[in-house]
Amino acid sequence: MSAVEECYDLTKELLILLDKVDSENRDQVIEKVEALLDQRESLLKSIHPPFSEGEKAQGDQIVRWNTIIDKKLILLRTEIKRDMNGLNKKKTYVKKYTNPYDSMQFDGMFYDKRK
Repeated sequence: MSAVEECYDLTKELLILLDKVDSENRDQVIEKVEALLDQRESLLKSIHPPFSEGEKAQGDQIVRWNTIIDKKLILLRTEIKRDMNGLNKKKTYVKKYTNPYDSMQFDGMFYDKRK
C-alpha cells in the first residue's frame, strides 16, 4: 500500500470519526482524532511524486475531505469553548449565590466629616 492510499484511509477514518462526535464521547473522539492526525502528518512527509492516476484522484478526494474535516474541527472547538464559558459562568453564579456580599465594591464611598 502506498503512502497516498494510507493517507486516504486515515483521512476517511478521521472524517467518519468526526461525524460520530457527541457530548458523551467527545473526549475519546478527541484523543482518537489527535492520534489519527499525528499518523497522517508522518505519512504526509513520505508522499513524493510521481503519482499514478488513481493516486491523483485519491489526493483530490483527500483535499476535499480536508475542507470538511477543518469545518468540523472548528465546530468542535467552538462547542468546547461554549462549554468552558458555561462552566465559568456557572462557577461565578454559584460563588455569588453562596456569598452574595463577597464581590461588593467599596469604591466611591462617601464619608461625611461634618458633625
